[in-house]
Parts: sequence; structure tokens; C-alpha cells
Amino acid sequence: MNTEYLGKKQGRIGIKVIDENNSVHKVEVGLNGEIAFHGNDDYPHKREKRTEEQQRIMSQVEVRAQYAAQREFPKEDILEPMWDIKHLEAGLEALTRYDIGSFREEFRDFYEALDSPGQYIDAAFDLNEVEVYKVFRFQGSEIIDVAPVFLQYYDDADEPHTVGTFPDYPEDEQIVCVIPPLDLPADYDYEEQFHDIVVSHVMAQIRDLYFHMGEMPPEEYQIQGIGKLNIHGDGVGET
Repeated sequence: MNTEYLGKKQGRIGIKVIDENNSVHKVEVGLNGEIAFHGNDDYPHKREKRTEEQQRIMSQVEVRAQYAAQREFPKEDILEPMWDIKHLEAGLEALTRYDIGSFREEFRDFYEALDSPGQYIDAAFDLNEVEVYKVFRFQGSEIIDVAPVFLQYYDDADEPHTVGTFPDYPEDEQIVCVIPPLDLPADYDYEEQFHDIVVSHVMAQIRDLYFHMGEMPPEEYQIQGIGKLNIHGDGVGET
């Protein structure tokens, strides 16, 4: 999608977005990230009258406008950091520069929980309803802290439960890795292979943020692997 900055007025950032069908959208984004206005005459004005495809485009246009607004006003909190490509790229750099020995020590619990979440969950659970979190804090290009693994799962009554404590890091200094349990082979080599899984996961999140706003990712992010678990247009995210 192509965008054009239209200016700022009364706390609203004007962004023109041209979508994949060459339809023009005028979007006004608040400094808090809220969509204050979205004008377009090519698709139905009411959401309930749009097709799934039309709603996908409308949603992706709004995300693209938010991203453009964040680039125009980088000091404003328009996007949540984990939904900002630049933030993820900074975290990716810190991860790739992290000492491999420290990585193997600090991320082993992430591997163990992904490989066998039953080690951590002392209750009945559905393996398909488990999410495993690993969060690290970085400043500049350096990881300064790595939190213990955190899990969320659902019981038979579809009630959520957690194991561990989600860290209280500043959002603009943290990277959240969240992956469902993995079916790893018995001969899987943690020390030699797991670093690639985590790096690829962060790269795949960047990939998915481009898809989230209706764009093809740059070639270096066109990879396989688990990224965001919920984006516009994936059949899971809001469409």
C-alpha cells in the first residue's frame, strides 16, 4: 500500500492510503493510536454490509495508516511496541548479538516448556490450548535481562490459567516471544538448533506485521515459521 502524510490537526494525524485495488482512503489517527476517521467511498460504509475481503482491506488500511503516523511522530505512542516493525527489528538485533552461551543458559526453560509443557502445568490441559511465553528486555543492541518462562493454558471449561509471572518490563524495552508447544524430534539438539528457532520467530513476527497491514515483507523476512498468532487477513485475526 502507498501512503501520504496529509498533516496534523487537533491531535489527529491525516494519512492517505491507496490500497491493493487502487482505492483511496483518508484516515485520521489519534496520537494515542485510535482511528478517529476512515473515509472511503468504494466499499460499504457499514461494516456489516462489507464482505470478508472488504473488511480485511479496511482493517489493513487502518494498520498501515497507524504505522505511517508512528513514523511521522516517533515519540508518540501510536503503536504498541510489539506491533511496531522498528521495535521488533531493534530487538532482533539485540537477540542476534546476544552471547550464545548466555542464550543457551537463559532460554533453556523456553525450550523445555515448548517441548514438554506438562513439566510446568500441574493440571489437565489441552495441548492445543497452550501458549508458551519468553520475554527479554533490551536497551540499544544489548539484552539486559531475560525473564523465566511463562505459560497460559485453558482447562476443560475453557477457563484460562497461567504458570509463572509475566515480567514487569517497560513495553518499549521488551520483546515477547510466544509459541505453541512444538513437536520436536527425540534427537533434537538444543544447543545447536534452538537459537535459530527463537531468531526465526522474531523475524516471522516482523514478517507478519507486514502482512497485517497488507504488504509483502522484504525478502529477508519472507521465511517459514511461527510469528504472530493473530493478524488481519489470516483467518484468525479480526476480519
